[in-house]
Formats: sequence, structure tokens, C-alpha cells
Amino acid sequence: MSHPSPGQTLQLVAGELHAIGQRLTYLGSMVQAQAAAQAAPQEAQAPDVQPQVAAPQAPAPEDVQPPVAAPQDVQPQVVPYPGLAQQPVRPRRQLGANLEPSRVLAWGGAGVTLLGVVFLLVLAVQQDWLGPGARVGGGAVLAALLVVAGWWMHRRSKGEDAGRIAAFALATTGFAALFLDVVAATSLYGFVPAPVGLGVGLLVSVAGLALADFWRARPLALGVVLSSAICAPLITQLPNALLVGFLILLQVAAAPVQVRRGWSALALAAGIPAALAALVAAIWGSFFHDPVLVVAISLSVLAGVVIAAITAGARPDADRTSIGLLIAAPTPAFLAGPLLLEPPVAGLLGAGTTVLLLAIWAVARFVPAFRDWLSHRFTAAVGAMAAIAAAQTTLTVLDSSSWATALLCEALLLSVGAFLLRSAGVLLGATCYATFGFLLAVVNEVPLTALLWHGYAPGLAGLLCGLLIAAAAIVVPASAVRIEKFPKSPPLWAATGLALLYGTASTTMAACLLVSDTRNGFLTAHILITLTWVVAAIALLLRGVRVKHLRIAGLVLIAASLAKLLLFDLATLDGVARVIAFLCAGLILLAAGSRYARLLKPTRDEA
Repeated sequence: MSHPSPGQTLQLVAGELHAIGQRLTYLGSMVQAQAAAQAAPQEAQAPDVQPQVAAPQAPAPEDVQPPVAAPQDVQPQVVPYPGLAQQPVRPRRQLGANLEPSRVLAWGGAGVTLLGVVFLLVLAVQQDWLGPGARVGGGAVLAALLVVAGWWMHRRSKGEDAGRIAAFALATTGFAALFLDVVAATSLYGFVPAPVGLGVGLLVSVAGLALADFWRARPLALGVVLSSAICAPLITQLPNALLVGFLILLQVAAAPVQVRRGWSALALAAGIPAALAALVAAIWGSFFHDPVLVVAISLSVLAGVVIAAITAGARPDADRTSIGLLIAAPTPAFLAGPLLLEPPVAGLLGAGTTVLLLAIWAVARFVPAFRDWLSHRFTAAVGAMAAIAAAQTTLTVLDSSSWATALLCEALLLSVGAFLLRSAGVLLGATCYATFGFLLAVVNEVPLTALLWHGYAPGLAGLLCGLLIAAAAIVVPASAVRIEKFPKSPPLWAATGLALLYGTASTTMAACLLVSDTRNGFLTAHILITLTWVVAAIALLLRGVRVKHLRIAGLVLIAASLAKLLLFDLATLDGVARVIAFLCAGLILLAAGSRYARLLKPTRDEA
């Protein structure tokens, strides 16, 4: 039995699809007929009246026979499914789309009403119409009436936009007025202490957020949070720990609503004021000592990072918002440590921030249950912030003379991690650490002047730093090659080679000066540097007989060695040192040339 050709198979499939379309057309016609018959008036069902519903024109299912093979010149007709209307395309929101007259009037009226409440309180104070207690009580009653009016308007609206907008505006005005009333009772009249006033204000904010969640009203939630955040400094009157603590509680109170409803704007409205308050408090605390302020800033960092992680996991569509919160949350701790604390204690604060970020990164990276819960972008952002926190902690705790050594050690650790995990993000962190460590080393531990002129001995620190530079110049590219993320760019490879040469030269110079801190030790170091470069170049050439990149690197290093001999050693070395350098380098090059020619001969014969 012969198998059908591909063309015949497609014809069979087309015939089957055509038959299915006819069946669906028949069923749709039957459904439409039944719906029309049920909607007809009762008198239309009398025996002497014929129904007006036309019989379906499509054949019955039992009368439809699927064709065995459709002719090649007949294309199968696509029959649309009856009863399924095309879904309308949602128009894109344009700038100013929400500026409808009803919205403008409602929110404009809310703002004017709130200003009227403020002016009323001010006028009552100026004219001495009412006592402080009556003013506070009257403001509370007016705010409650506005909230009740918003509730009543929302119930009457029955889902209409105009009524809902007015209800949102009234409720927002009521909660803002109530918070202003708490400000007046706490700050102006001193009826309650500041902690009690902030607690009452927090209850007002929680009530407003609960109502916004119940109504699914994002404008109401934003209005409640922003009014609370703006009015809170009026109660505390200083950027102290009390203000930071209140904004932290406000952010925590808003977190369930914004996670439940997916309101990214609410997350920013609650998170940014807390971070800004902690940042300003850190600067203020450097002038006015407040020991509780460090605790408040630490809690702000903890709450911000945890809420950002929860937002990223529960709302993947708000990835950018969660990353923004993650970047803003630890920033006050970076500033608070050096300004408010001694270096050892500031190091503990930075280390705690680093451990928190690393814990989130490790859980998202290695725990299978959370590996797909957090997005790759958020995980990468957490790792980047952890690297920044670790660098800031290192620079805070250690003296400037040890910065380069510490950063290069951390670069080596990150390079090993990138090599084992095959992680491009970890490799990027290692590259940044190695780059900044190298730049700091050129300034402090192993300056260029130590290689050019005698008189500066790098010492043991310079020896260690040179070894770390050379090791980083080898390990970082090796990790990049393993994970196939090192760009094939000659300038980058040239920069890596220069770092390797600088590290080996600095190590040689530091070792020779440790043995003999004299001019003879300086000259000996330069002889060894030149010979080391020549030997390394020959090794690359011998290994690069069949590898083009190694051969090119060897030729470049040979050119660099000859340039050093002619431009530096000829002018710097004198007497026996110059003779030894030139003779040794020449003999090594002659021997290597003959060996390279013998290795190259079989390759030419094969070609």
C-alpha cells in the first residue's frame, strides 16, 4: 500500500477542516434560532402564526460527508464561527486621556475643598472663633462627613464613572483633612505627643487604604498615601527617627494593597518617600547626634528590600517598579554608615545590608522553589546591589592604602564564582572590582613612578598587590572564555595584557627592592622584567604555531620587549647591567628563533 504524498495529505486535512466548519455553522444557526424563538412574544407562539425564524441553510451533521481528497485548484473556505464577535482592540492611552471634564471638576473640587478646610482652620485661629478643642473636633467631624459623603456617592453611582470619580475625590479629601487634623492636634496645639499622633495618622492611612482596596480605587490609595507622606513632616518638624519610622509603617501598610491589586504607582508613592526621608535623616544625623536614627534607617533598608522582593515575585509585570524600589532602599545605608557611625560599626551596617541582598540573590539562584518566582532581571539587580554594598563596606572599614588589595581579592573570588557558576552577572561584578582595584593600585600600592625611577620601594604591600593584579588579569579572562562572554575585541584583550605585564613588572620590582633597596636592586629588577617578557613572548610563539591568537600575542610581546630594551633599558641601565640585558635577550631570541623554525617546518609540509 503506497503512502499518500505530502500534497494529498494537505488536501485531506483541508477537507476535514472544511467539514468541521460546516458542522459549526449548522450548530451556530440552531443556537441563533432557539434564542430568537425564546425572545419572541407570547402571541407569536399561537398555532395560526408562523414563526419568523428562518430554517438554517447549513446541512445537518449526518448529511455532511467529509471529502476524501479536495481538488488541487479548490482552496478551503474559512467559515467564521457564528455567535463569536471580534474582540475590540483596546485603544492606547494617550497623554491627557484622563483629563475629562468630570475628572477635572471632581479632583479640582477636592483640592479646593481641602484648601477651604485649611483656610477655615487658619481663619478660626486668627479670629479666635473657636477654642483649640473645638477646632480639632470640628475638623474631624468635617473630614468624617466627607468620607461618609464619598461612601454615599459611591453607592449611588452603581458603577458609573462620574459617580465613582466624585466618590474617590470626596473620600480622598476626607482622609487628607483628617490627617491634617491629626497634624494640628499634634504639632500646633500639643494635645497628643508625636508618637501618638503618628500612630493615629497611621490608622487613618490604613483605613483609607482598606477603603481603596475595597473599592478597587487606585486614585484614592494614591491620595491617601501621598497626603500622609506629605503631612508627616509637619508633625515631626524634623527629619528624625520618628518620621522615618512612620514612613516605614506607611510603606508596610501599603504593601498588601499594592501587591494584591498590582498598583505600581502605589508602590512608588509609598517607597520613595521612605527612602528620601532616610536619606535626608542620614545627612541631618551627621550634625545632630541621634542614636535611634541608625536603627530606623536599618529598618527602612530591610523593609524596602523585602517589599521590593515580594513585589517582584507576586507581580512579575511590575518588574521595573520592584527594581527601582530595590535600588532606592539600600541607598540611605550607604550614606548613613560613614556619616553617623565609626568605621567598625559602619562596617557592620554595610555587612548586614550585603548579607541581606546576598541571601535574596542566593535563594533566587539556588533554591528550586524560588528560582522561577523572581525574574532574572530582578535577581541580577539584587546581585549588583550586593556587589555595590560589599564594595562600600570595604571602602568604609579599611584604610585607603588597602583598598586596592581588598578589591582585587574580591575580584578573584567573584571570578572563581563566575567560572564555577558560568554566570555573566558575576563576571561583570568581578570585572568592575578588578578595574577599580587596578586603578587604585596604580595610585597607591604600585605607582608607575616605582617602575621608572629608583627611590620608591613598594614593599610587601606592593608585592602582594602586583601578584593580585597578575592573577586577576589571568583569572578574569579565563572565566570569560569558559562562559563564552568575553567579547572578541582587540582593545579589551590588549588592556588585559597590559594589566598582566604591569602586575608582573610590579611584582618583580617589589621583590628585588625587598632583597636590596639600592640602585643595583632597581637595575636587577629591570633586567629580570625584560627577560621575563622575552621568555613569555617566546612561550606564546611556541604555543601559537597552530593557534593564531597566541602567535599574535607573542609577536606583540616581542615588540614590547624590544621597545623596552631600546627605549628604556638603553637609557636607564649602565655598565654590566646593560650588557647582561642585551646579551641574554639576544641569545634567548636566537635560540627561540631556531626552535620556532623547526616547529613551523612540519606545518608547512602539511600545507
